[in-house]
Amino acid sequence: MRVWLYSFALFLYRQLVRLVSYVKPKAQLWNAGQSDVWEGLEKALRDNTKPVAWFHTASLGEFEQGKPVMEAYRAQFPTHFILLTFFSPSGYEVRKNTSGVDYVSYLPLDGARSSERFLNLVKPSVAIFVKYEFWYFYLQGLRQRAIPTILISAIFRSNQVFFAWYGGFFRSLLQCFTQIFVQDDHSKALLDSIALSPVQVGGDTRFDRVVQHLRQPKPWPLLDQFINNQAFMVLGSVWQSDMDVLIPLINSNEFPFKWVIVPHEIHLDELKKWEEAIQLPTQFSTESPRSDAQVLIVNEVGYLSQIYRGASFAYIGGAFGAGLHNTLEASVYGPTVFFGNKNYTKFKEARDLVEFGLAYPIADDTSLARKMREIYDAEDVFVNKQVQARTFVSLQAGATQKIMNYLIEQSHGIK
Repeated sequence: MRVWLYSFALFLYRQLVRLVSYVKPKAQLWNAGQSDVWEGLEKALRDNTKPVAWFHTASLGEFEQGKPVMEAYRAQFPTHFILLTFFSPSGYEVRKNTSGVDYVSYLPLDGARSSERFLNLVKPSVAIFVKYEFWYFYLQGLRQRAIPTILISAIFRSNQVFFAWYGGFFRSLLQCFTQIFVQDDHSKALLDSIALSPVQVGGDTRFDRVVQHLRQPKPWPLLDQFINNQAFMVLGSVWQSDMDVLIPLINSNEFPFKWVIVPHEIHLDELKKWEEAIQLPTQFSTESPRSDAQVLIVNEVGYLSQIYRGASFAYIGGAFGAGLHNTLEASVYGPTVFFGNKNYTKFKEARDLVEFGLAYPIADDTSLARKMREIYDAEDVFVNKQVQARTFVSLQAGATQKIMNYLIEQSHGIK
């Protein structure tokens, strides 16, 4: 019965996406991707004779977590075929041309027939899922074929359905994994409480990813020209709810900063409204540079992870809405981080940064300005926090190597 309900929910989801694709660009992209997915996969794998390592990530954030492992896997097994799949257009459309993998694809929507077709075509030697994504038919198919299936950088909370009395169906999904690497001891304890094994505390591969960014800088001449050796603050992955707080701060002109605004999603009409509401000279990154510009709105993708380098402060968006975005991308460079005080507590790294005084949840523009002023005016505090933030991130790195040690040891089906 539960499998039938799961299949029916997938059917309804597909129909809903088709319906809203007429008005929602993201749904339109997903729908088009699903229509073309089989042709692309068959062409890419038609003549393949190499062992296939299948990496699956839900979206862009999970890709960033999986990227260090993909790179390490490529270095360790250079003759293998690496297939990367995404579920969300937010990940696929940005990273469909990513280097270091052999083919990037949407994941066909789960189902008894689609999962069997996919696994028969791909014939993975190993499957690596990043953080989330629990697809019943795919996981059952991998288990039945005895394909090593690893979940990495996973994190669990006690209020999730896996730990509820009615969560048996969902617990069965976790039992399909050969090995689960969790981010912290709390997650391991939760899985131990439902007698799930084998589980290992591996850490969060995002720390490895942002340390890579720190060590491999990619200069952006436009940003350097805009900053022009002045102090600046980055507003990263922001939504309208964040800008409602941030625009009054910018307009107050209280801090001698230039401002770099990176929206979570690029909607030109919304960005134009931000530009109109900001009273300082503002330009878009796709426009010709203006010598008087004090605010840069980045209406391009792919730059955020490098933009935080050298920033005095960083504000990370999302916490006034569905959930906080990546704070580590900023913290690795040292700026004190701020974010909304609503939805951030489910992110361990955010809680840790707050606990160590390296990040601050704020309620409004007044509390944000007050805390920024407190830190900015105390030069020793300002500098010490930068050093402490970089140290905090660097000390958390190492999850990738733990995962690779396991993959190397499990030579059957991998080498």
